[in-house]
Amino acid sequence: MLSTMIAVVIALLVGYIWGKRDGIVCGNQQGAVSIPLLLRQQSLEKGYCILCNKSKKKRMLYKLGEKRGKRR
Repeated sequence: MLSTMIAVVIALLVGYIWGKRDGIVCGNQQGAVSIPLLLRQQSLEKGYCILCNKSKKKRMLYKLGEKRGKRR
């Protein structure tokens, strides 16, 4: 009886550890996918880039300048 109880407790602990590890791995993968989308959404809502603090208009002018420079 005691050996059965010990086996059940060990099985529960192994399942808990395995599930916790799997949850952390899945959470990290979902976070890596969703972070760029959230940054883009917040940038569009605020009207400027959160990372570089340039306004949307300045970013467009900067991109246009790059394109014009490449054409020459």
